[in-house]
Amino acid sequence: MFARWFHVRIRAAEKALLQGRLDDALAIAAELNLREDSRGQALLDALAKPLEARARLHRQAGRYREALVDLDRLAGLNREGPDAKALRQQIAQEVREGARRSAQDRDAYQQAADHLRAGHLETGRLQLDNVEDARQHEQLAGELERRVQRGGQLLQQAADALGRDDVLAALRYWQEAARHGRTAETDGFAARLAVAGRQAVDRWHAEGRTEGLLAARAGIGALAAHDPALADCERLIELCARAAAQLAATDYAGLRQTLLRLKAARGAVAWVNAALDALTRIAEGQEQLLTSPLGLFATTAGERTTPDGRAVDAATAARGGGLDACDPNALRLDRPLLMLVDGGGSSLLLRRDQVRIGHAGSTTEIDVPLPAELQSHHADIIRRGGDYFLTAFGPARVNQQPVQQRLLHDGDQIALGEARLTFHKPSSKSESAVLRLSHRCRLPQDVSDVVLFRDTCLIGPAATCHVRTREDDGQIVLFERGGALYARPIQDARLGGPTLRAAPVVAGQTLEVARLRVTVKPYM
Repeated sequence: MFARWFHVRIRAAEKALLQGRLDDALAIAAELNLREDSRGQALLDALAKPLEARARLHRQAGRYREALVDLDRLAGLNREGPDAKALRQQIAQEVREGARRSAQDRDAYQQAADHLRAGHLETGRLQLDNVEDARQHEQLAGELERRVQRGGQLLQQAADALGRDDVLAALRYWQEAARHGRTAETDGFAARLAVAGRQAVDRWHAEGRTEGLLAARAGIGALAAHDPALADCERLIELCARAAAQLAATDYAGLRQTLLRLKAARGAVAWVNAALDALTRIAEGQEQLLTSPLGLFATTAGERTTPDGRAVDAATAARGGGLDACDPNALRLDRPLLMLVDGGGSSLLLRRDQVRIGHAGSTTEIDVPLPAELQSHHADIIRRGGDYFLTAFGPARVNQQPVQQRLLHDGDQIALGEARLTFHKPSSKSESAVLRLSHRCRLPQDVSDVVLFRDTCLIGPAATCHVRTREDDGQIVLFERGGALYARPIQDARLGGPTLRAAPVVAGQTLEVARLRVTVKPYM
């Protein structure tokens, strides 16, 4: 029974093969075990040839998956000869090559698209030639054409605005055109616009039209990428923007430095000079308040204690209660003091109306012993009221003129024998002055300044300070109360700002305010 069924199925497979129904014949052959049957082996041989031929047709048509399916069937029939194996290798190679070409095409499309989106139109146009996919090529070509047209329209609007001398509008239109795509036309117009932009920035700065400068900030920055010569205009606008922010924050010390940079960059203009004058008046007014009796009271007002520990309120302090009682921890001003300031060096603090200057190592009692060829007692600096006089006992010159007695002014250059000093009285509101020593005349412990202390000593970055520090430091005022030294920090330069409590200056203790560190101790 089984043999009859077996032969019936073989005849069905042979008939299907004769009728060209190759897949039906293969399906029937798969049902049967033909390895031991001679007629079955002949059937397999007959199936192998058309199966291999069909695989070749699939390969020629690029249907690699179907071709590989037929080759796998051929291998399943155990009829995959050398030609079939060679065909399989060809297909594998062509599949790899096709994948490589597809990857290249994808990369070419992506690169062209990225260049177009970045506005690199000329580069994008060249990259577009490498895109072989017709649909993708057409899509990118359309995008390129739209960008070129829109960029041209915006560039024409920029040219019209420049013709009306509307530089701000020209900058905006040019920036928009450049965002759509950079071309030879946008670069050519940038050269014209750079000249007009520079002239406009110079004009606005001279006229004080900071609103125009700030409005042109982004455009000039973008234009500077095409014309590096505009970098100074970009820096000028940045300084104006910084000055505006500092004014809004009432950062007067920082504002002064920014305005000085503006002045150094483009010379003196009326509005910058006026702003600097206003800042000077603000600083002088604040300093006048701080050095007034009211200012000195304000620095010590608040919660105070009497020597027996009882609290003294502000009303009692205003009547004098507690103010005259010196804190026992405060440094006395009856002896020289060494002041160490981070960022400001070392200074000698002297509270004397007559300061003796002479040769270091002499037996004579000298206040400022200079390491130079001098007489033992070479000269005196004498204070009379708010004035300072130089009285010389040895060779002395002031501003290169020989002198024996001379009223000193701020900035006077003093030569005592080989020693060189500079006299400074930085503030007309304070009677204190400073002797700045040359590098060769520094005193022991690297003292470079001698502060001739009278009422107050300002430490900080401002030009009116007796001891100058870094720009970003805070400010401290030292003042005398009852023959002792007190200090009050000034956190900002605002008039009417909060009054901070004063504290006695204790030997060796460091005052820390807004990155400013000051230490005072007896000078040995």
